[in-house]
Amino acid sequence: MSSSNRFFEGLFVGGIIGFLAGLLYAPKPGSQIRQQLAENSDELYKQASTSLTDLKERTGHTLQDLQSRSDQVIKTASAQVQETKDQITSKIQDIAGNNGPKAVPSQPQDIE
Repeated sequence: MSSSNRFFEGLFVGGIIGFLAGLLYAPKPGSQIRQQLAENSDELYKQASTSLTDLKERTGHTLQDLQSRSDQVIKTASAQVQETKDQITSKIQDIAGNNGPKAVPSQPQDIE
């Protein structure tokens, strides 16, 4: 999750906590506060539900994009590995074909 998403998540949670703290410390009788909490809880639920839905959609799009990019990277890397493998195999075959088996001298030769 990106830092901006975490920031907005923290901002949202902080807003809810601040809202509730403001209601609890407001100079109103308990019955009025309970009524206001009941009225505002539906709105708060709707806002939270909307925010979660938006977050799920953005996360889903991000995951699809990451999966598409990772698939592309894997295909490219696989092609490069196969190409390198083919080049190495070709060079080994060239070396084996050009040089053939060599006789190894049984004793070292002196160079004068």
